[in-house]
Amino acid sequence: MRNLLIMMTLLFTLLPAVVPAATGETQLISQAEIAEVLNDYLAEASARLPRVELHFASISLPKPFEVPQGTIEFQVIPAKPDVIGSRRLTLLTRVAGQVVSNQSIRVELEALAEIAIAADNLRRGDLLSEENVSLQRQDITKLKQPLFATDEIYGKRLKRSLRLGQPLLRRQVEFPPMIKRGERVTIKALRAGLVLTAAGIAQQDGRQDETIRVLNSGSRKVVLCRVVAPALVTVEF
Repeated sequence: MRNLLIMMTLLFTLLPAVVPAATGETQLISQAEIAEVLNDYLAEASARLPRVELHFASISLPKPFEVPQGTIEFQVIPAKPDVIGSRRLTLLTRVAGQVVSNQSIRVELEALAEIAIAADNLRRGDLLSEENVSLQRQDITKLKQPLFATDEIYGKRLKRSLRLGQPLLRRQVEFPPMIKRGERVTIKALRAGLVLTAAGIAQQDGRQDETIRVLNSGSRKVVLCRVVAPALVTVEF
């Protein structure tokens, strides 16, 4: 039985990404239609990030492909959850609810936003203020956690030195922990669009985007989670 399961797994792994119709006519998905789907997705993603303007710098569109006749649905999945920094997008095509195509599309994204930068040469330990921090419009594609507002950092100390004009990132500022050790939190588990939640207890302090140990109250297992908001952590499984 075990050998049969292994053979079946290998068989499904070797199946082509596009599943042709067994009978009946097919319909063609053109490059223009693919581009329209991707542009619509990026517009929706940009609307969810009101401080950021997303644009395609380049797209390597796949060749036109055929799918079975029927009602078509498209789903776009970015390589990174927040889209920014994704170098590939996955385009799933469904006909009558069944996936008939799985395309990996290479893209180059541009993400423009006003972010906090050093308005002077700053040293570690300096207090941040209106005099030494300003806002500037930049491409944030390669930046991790830039700061879009300055009010939240005024009066806080800098954790590393910065040169004039350098972007100010969240990890470079001394913020108090977003989650404290012993605090009850919600664990949000993510996998391919599926979301599960569980109760947990933080085993250490954690600032935004830091990885901390959390005790799952149900399974009593300790898992590594990312801090995303007060009392909320995420984990991929």
